[in-house]
Amino acid sequence: MAERRAQYLGIDLSTTAVSVGVRAVDGAEDFVALAMRGATRWHGQPAFRLDYLPTMLAAVLWQLQDRGWRFDEPGNLSFSVRQHDMVLMDRQLDPLMPALSWECHVAEHEVVQLQQLGVDRQVGPIAARFILPKLMWALTQDPGLANRVHFVATTGDYLSARLTGELKLSTSDALSNGLLDQRSKKLAVDALSLTPVDPEWFPSVTSSGSLVGKVFARAAEDRSDWGTVREILAGWSVAAGLGDNHAGAVGCGLASSDTIVVSAGSSGTVVRICQPTADLVGKANCFEYYDDRLLLMMLADCAIWYNRFLRGSGDHRSQHETLNESAERVDPSEIQRVRQEEFDGQTQEVYPSGWNDLAWDVQVASTQFSIAAELLGLVKEILDEVKGAADSTNRFVLTGGLCQSPFVRSVLYTGLREIQPSASVLVSDRNDRLAFQSATYGALINAAVLGDYSCLAERIRKWCPQVDCEPPTADRQKALSKCLSRWTAPGA
Repeated sequence: MAERRAQYLGIDLSTTAVSVGVRAVDGAEDFVALAMRGATRWHGQPAFRLDYLPTMLAAVLWQLQDRGWRFDEPGNLSFSVRQHDMVLMDRQLDPLMPALSWECHVAEHEVVQLQQLGVDRQVGPIAARFILPKLMWALTQDPGLANRVHFVATTGDYLSARLTGELKLSTSDALSNGLLDQRSKKLAVDALSLTPVDPEWFPSVTSSGSLVGKVFARAAEDRSDWGTVREILAGWSVAAGLGDNHAGAVGCGLASSDTIVVSAGSSGTVVRICQPTADLVGKANCFEYYDDRLLLMMLADCAIWYNRFLRGSGDHRSQHETLNESAERVDPSEIQRVRQEEFDGQTQEVYPSGWNDLAWDVQVASTQFSIAAELLGLVKEILDEVKGAADSTNRFVLTGGLCQSPFVRSVLYTGLREIQPSASVLVSDRNDRLAFQSATYGALINAAVLGDYSCLAERIRKWCPQVDCEPPTADRQKALSKCLSRWTAPGA
């Protein structure tokens, strides 16, 4: 097997996997992934044990080495990590407890406290999944914890520190966790001082993608798992990491403010960027996007909804190519609306009467159509999110696993061209293993940029090539449009 020298590494930690994208000097790329380990509970809340991470990182790097990749000549690497992961550390950077994950929404009472104190006026809207309220909640669960805490950061910051010895608070995730002033991107010391949280616990803030430090060499006496990872990556430059929403937007090809990316993945997302000073309606989630703001609308269950339908149907024809062909055969006039509703905090689908009597093809098409229609609704909302802005958005990029379905693409194309008749609708021109690993690929691009935002847009355009989405035929488009209008009519 021919050896390839790695130049850039992007490493993504999701709830389910550690995924690594690698790029060589000559532009060759590769991808490996390993199922996530360490999921646990802390005081009943979802969390992750971080002591599993070095063995997992070593394992994926060994996989790449077995495939002919070399890491002995240092390059750049970056992490993308689950948004809102919270790590509490002692003086030696050892975790004091498992990292509370984004799925921990228990700190509702603390959110109310922070709002009453006016903290949100400096740090922006606060949600229970954010680090600041979760930290306050954790301190009440373990009264002695405050005396042991020396550092608080995100899991991405923790990973960078373990490799470089330098602990920095990356603005990408810190800004969306109630820790930074929204305008200055500096630590919100005045706001934090109003809470039980000590501002001294937080390390110095560094811009997304900027150099944190270099991976230091493994000492001769170091037999730790972290030492193994450092031995493989000695001398590599580590860029300040990104939250997964930020990284996913980069990897999807979001290069300018005239673009909206519609991603039909496990969760469906619709994202755009705007100026930090933009006046917003307030419906979208806001994250950092380097010097801009990332606006995000989410369909929490997207491909998850589709997979739930397939499991519940009892039909074993689950090859996606076959399913997509089934949807393509259906006359849009036969499609039935499936809706989502919340029951006891859980999202469930509400099927129309007579659903079980519908042909299998119609059920598949109706489910795909319903998901696409929900995403189109989010597109309309995000277009209205920036107040008083002349709408210059004229590019829509379709990505994510469900967008591999020609039928889903046809529905989205039809709806988007109705929303913006002159818009370009694009899809990725990639067909490799990284094509739908947007967060991993975003981390890879972040590593290549290494804080030089001036080359970001050009890098995205070159590494995320896009082509025009093939439109449905005129008759098909007319039929799909009629179906969409039937669903969005008053009283529908």
